[in-house]
Amino acid sequence: MSKYQQVPYKERNHGTFEEEWLCHKKISEWWYATGYFYDENKKMYSFQFTLIKAHLFGMTPFIFMGAVTDIAADKHYYILRFNLTDGKIVISPEVVAFGDTAKVTKGNKNMRLEMHTNQFAVDLELDYKKGAFWHCDNGHLMMGVDKPNQTTYYYSYTNMPTKGTLTLNSQTYKVQGKSWFDKQGGPYKLTSRETQWEWFSLRFFDDEEMMLFTFPQDNYQDGTYITKDARSQRLQKYTVTPKKFVTVEGMKFSSEWHLSVPGLKEEEYDIIPLTSGQLNLTYFELLANILNKQGKQVGLCFAELLPGVRGKKIGSAAALFRKA
Repeated sequence: MSKYQQVPYKERNHGTFEEEWLCHKKISEWWYATGYFYDENKKMYSFQFTLIKAHLFGMTPFIFMGAVTDIAADKHYYILRFNLTDGKIVISPEVVAFGDTAKVTKGNKNMRLEMHTNQFAVDLELDYKKGAFWHCDNGHLMMGVDKPNQTTYYYSYTNMPTKGTLTLNSQTYKVQGKSWFDKQGGPYKLTSRETQWEWFSLRFFDDEEMMLFTFPQDNYQDGTYITKDARSQRLQKYTVTPKKFVTVEGMKFSSEWHLSVPGLKEEEYDIIPLTSGQLNLTYFELLANILNKQGKQVGLCFAELLPGVRGKKIGSAAALFRKA
């Protein structure tokens, strides 16, 4: 039996971060975390946690996707779970859970993120540090096109010192690193090519961040720049230029980029993937180095890419359900 509270969706006059953490009526939304960490031997891993409430054809299925990637081995461990009946779903001010598989618990100073699967397990403490920030236009994001209801609300905890344990191949490791947690959702069309995106979350080693939400097929982009001292500003004047492309299961994605952000930080960067990337359901994801003009690594970037941006094939809702 599901246990979740629902609140109305407000396109612009949103509530607090705590209020928008809950489910919203008649929209799609997700709780999404990505991060990287190192074990005691300095071996690097990345992780992904995604709980989606999809609003499709009058139904609201919940989809959970979890992953751990061994960066050096370029090996991806991935789990996908689908729930149409809402059973064992918990969404409350303190807890987001998908049965016994995945859970996020909110405390006063940090979140606890857990994933338990046959392939891997993580138990992580994510410190709030700078706290949460509204993105783009005070939390309002136009999803590529200026049309009624093609919007989302969007906020993130962008800088979360992380520690805990990783269990992989029957061995448990102590790990430390950093995470980023998103809450986003809206009434936009899930199955429309024009609302598909390329997303970049740049996590600089100097404790500053950039979130870039781009819709190249619509010639639209938005974003946020967050300083070390926890000030944020809307960021729209930037250029992301793809340098390479890959094709995965017949779908085309960009896979290496040059970023120009005039007037901010060092202004010019190259974003170079650390792995070959992976297809999670119907989106492509990877972790990349951020290099400045001198070729020095100055941060790490997670990229999330949807297939409708670079090609007409976006995957039908029926195919999504079959795969899930």
